[in-house]
Amino acid sequence: MNPPAVTAFAETAALYAVMNEDLPDARRIVGDMLPGERAQLAQQLDQLRELLGPRCDGCDALTPIGTSVLTDALSPNRQYLCRDCAAARTPAPAT
Repeated sequence: MNPPAVTAFAETAALYAVMNEDLPDARRIVGDMLPGERAQLAQQLDQLRELLGPRCDGCDALTPIGTSVLTDALSPNRQYLCRDCAAARTPAPAT
C-alpha cells in the first residue's frame, strides 16, 4: 500500500510515523535528516507546541489557550496552573 501523499516531506513523514506510533520509522526518518533540517524541524515543532497552549505544572494537563493561571509571577518558583489546580492551591476564605 502506498503511504499518503503527506509523507512526501521528511518532516511530515516523521510526524505521520509518530502519529501511527511507529517510533522506529520516525527515528529512521529523523536520523536521515541533515543537522540543519533537524534544527529547522525542531524550531517548527516548538512553534506548533506554543500554539497548543501550556501544560499545567500541577497536573501536566494541556490547558485550554488563555485559561492557565501564572502563580508567583516574580518568584523563581512561578508555575502555570490550570483552573482546577489553581483553585485547589488557593486557600479557602476565612470564615
